[in-house]
Amino acid sequence: MLPDHPLLIDIDSVKRLAGRSHQAVWSVKTTTAHYIVKVVTDPSSRQFEREATLMIPKQQGIAHALPLATGRTATTAYGIYPYLPGRTVQSVLLESPELAPRLGQETGKALKHIHEVPAPSVMTSWHVRCQAKHDRYRAAVHDLLAPEWVDRLDRFIGERIPLLETRPNRLQHDDVHLGNLLVENGHLSAFLDYGNHDYGDPWHDFVKCGLFQVETSPVFARRMIEGYFEKQVPKRFWEIYSLYMAMVVFSALVWAKRFDVDGMEAMQRRIQRIIRDHDGFQLEMPLWYET
Repeated sequence: MLPDHPLLIDIDSVKRLAGRSHQAVWSVKTTTAHYIVKVVTDPSSRQFEREATLMIPKQQGIAHALPLATGRTATTAYGIYPYLPGRTVQSVLLESPELAPRLGQETGKALKHIHEVPAPSVMTSWHVRCQAKHDRYRAAVHDLLAPEWVDRLDRFIGERIPLLETRPNRLQHDDVHLGNLLVENGHLSAFLDYGNHDYGDPWHDFVKCGLFQVETSPVFARRMIEGYFEKQVPKRFWEIYSLYMAMVVFSALVWAKRFDVDGMEAMQRRIQRIIRDHDGFQLEMPLWYET
């Protein structure tokens, strides 16, 4: 049910959209505007308020899907967003793969602007929070991964996790995948869904490159990294990136078990691909980037 809000009057049409399991999403057209309305059945949720406070540096031609208004009822919390036109990068690249270099580069450059936003001063350091999160996933992996790979990844992560002690604390979109990027007139036009945003190492935002993006377009993923670093990718990036990819082996499997059991087989295939991409984590730079 739509919330009662002054923006949502004189409604012409309402269409229910696909959303997360805990969230309802509607496209709402009024006589004067077009909105996306998200509602969660948890009145204590602060997701929408947190998104509404984000101050992302302006970049010409790039929009960010942030709430215009938020509120709550006795049983729900909600956010009202502007409708942003365009098609997802995912759908565009399936039809026009030749756009991958340009869109990847534009995404990398735009992402760097997002990462300019510093974490609140009270935020705990990234390496402490990252270690704690990994420890929780590690404890929950159980029979989802062969014991020999658990041991090998434990050693790899243990050797490299001290690298995180000097990593910065900045805004992370934390869900940069091809379905959360919009295209208009052949150019990147918007970032969607800041619902999972966090603060920490900005390079962690490249985890989805290796987990998801390369399945559609390794070219896009490669150019996204090159665009971010203006083609001067430092060696330290690959040291950090490979550490995060080793960690995501645990977190992705546990996440799938908890929230997407039907997708577990596909996630297992992704994990095996990640292991191959890094030659059993003997390589820091993945094979998909080198080729």
